[in-house]
Amino acid sequence: MKFARISDNAFALRLELGEGVHEHIQAFCANNGIDNAAVSGIGSLDSATLAHYSIKTKQFRDLKLDGIYEVTSLLGNVALVNGQPFAHLHVTVSDEQMNARAGHLVKGTCSATLELIITAYPSHYQKTPNDDIGLSVWDFNAH
Repeated sequence: MKFARISDNAFALRLELGEGVHEHIQAFCANNGIDNAAVSGIGSLDSATLAHYSIKTKQFRDLKLDGIYEVTSLLGNVALVNGQPFAHLHVTVSDEQMNARAGHLVKGTCSATLELIITAYPSHYQKTPNDDIGLSVWDFNAH
């Protein structure tokens, strides 16, 4: 991973072939004291796993995508989970025929390049479990 500072609170990151998306975003944030941030990006992924959440079953259904996919949009945020920066990412990808798939990005490995913008915020909000919906959500009272 390579990175550059764009402004006081914004960074450009470039992931390289074989680097894990979540691992590198989370490590970058931890190493730079970033607890909350917005994430956006474009590039390509190899063998991504996407998911869709059902509020009825309170479970994710995963879809493994083998091969190389263009990332046409990656959006997400970073918040504290168990005291560590955690990247919650959603993605739209396209295959060689330019058919799109989208969902929660469970796992992805950079293919060729992945260009990300991290906009850091001075807050320290965390996500805590919400039993009603079965997910960890922003907790604006705890920080």
